[in-house]
Amino acid sequence: MENKIDLETAGLEFDRFAELMDLEVDPATMDAEDLKGFNDQKRKLVKAIARGALVINAKGEPVYTCQRDDGEPLTLTFREPRGASFMAMDRKKKGEDMGKTYAIMGDMCKVAPVTFANMPQRDLKICTAIMVLFLG
Repeated sequence: MENKIDLETAGLEFDRFAELMDLEVDPATMDAEDLKGFNDQKRKLVKAIARGALVINAKGEPVYTCQRDDGEPLTLTFREPRGASFMAMDRKKKGEDMGKTYAIMGDMCKVAPVTFANMPQRDLKICTAIMVLFLG
């Protein structure tokens, strides 16, 4: 897939997202494991921004257009998590980690959690990276 914008500009968009959402992204505060995880999530999102599949809106919210199998585009806006987003995980039992993940993402995007359960990995990894950065 050809990039719509260069990686440097995509990196600046990622930085704008992090700033507007007040995310903890200072490498100096991370241990080696956290830094590796952060860099992995950032790399995924910067690539998606460069491709044009992920944009950061004026509020700083990531807006991702999925590459679904059925050909129909699905655009998800990841709103900043609120208390209700975290409470959505409470409805899942201990050990239902993916269910909890999909519940919080569903609340953030205002879609049913099954949206993520039915999503191909190429889209799911971007959505999960966004959520991980919010929860970081």
